[in-house]
Amino acid sequence: MVDVWIMENANSAQVALFFALFAVLALVETVAPARPRSPQPKKRWGTNLALTTVNIFVLSLFPITFFGAAIWAQAHGYGLLNLLSPPFEVLVVATLSTRGFISFFTHYLMHKVEFLWRLHRVHHFDTELDVTSTVRFHPLEFVAALVPGVAVVVAVGMSPWVLLLYELLDAGVTLFSHANIRLPRSVERVLRYVIVTPDLHRVHHSSWQPETDSNFSAVFPIWDVICGTFRTETRVPHATMELGLEVPRDERTDRFFWLLGSPFFRVESRARPAFPYDRPE
Repeated sequence: MVDVWIMENANSAQVALFFALFAVLALVETVAPARPRSPQPKKRWGTNLALTTVNIFVLSLFPITFFGAAIWAQAHGYGLLNLLSPPFEVLVVATLSTRGFISFFTHYLMHKVEFLWRLHRVHHFDTELDVTSTVRFHPLEFVAALVPGVAVVVAVGMSPWVLLLYELLDAGVTLFSHANIRLPRSVERVLRYVIVTPDLHRVHHSSWQPETDSNFSAVFPIWDVICGTFRTETRVPHATMELGLEVPRDERTDRFFWLLGSPFFRVESRARPAFPYDRPE
């Protein structure tokens, strides 16, 4: 019965939690933003929300999900955890940490493989960062991340209900980490080792490549700590650091159809030649 409920309601639960927290964090951003807000945000917000809507629709069309793969593997006894039947605590830790690794490693590959980067840079083209940036992705990026992720879910034999717990945490933490809010310094210094905080993720959205290529985790930063990609310090203060990419920094970054087509052509600056692979130097 639990598996049936997860299959029928998991995606709806994620969407409901996402929009409830979206509304709360958007209000907090309005009252107490960490960085000055852009003077004309409406076009940017419209583009980001349009991409969010498209991505939620595209995800609803996928014939297979992480939840479905986990339930299928459990029903057939496939995967390491299903074969070993470990204690409850081991099952929870193994599922949460492995699901976190999937997010970390696929995100890392998005920055290191050229065509994957061309898909993922749609997210980094945003020259500001707030809750509307959370699902500002190219729809094909979700397809590219789903295939290897499903293989790992089956191979490990992840628990479906623990996987649901992670996905709900993911919906909440990714909204929180993209929000234009600032935590008390004493809180942030501790919390950033437990979950991904706004300050931690803002480093990842810096236009300076050594900072861009850091902090790949989505929920728990443990894999960045282990793999040496955890970064807390920035060249300039968070309030004034340049976000997005060095190329481009013009009105194209807020054009919905331009963003959808951008993985398939080189993106050049209108003021200078493009960098190799259009990456920030």
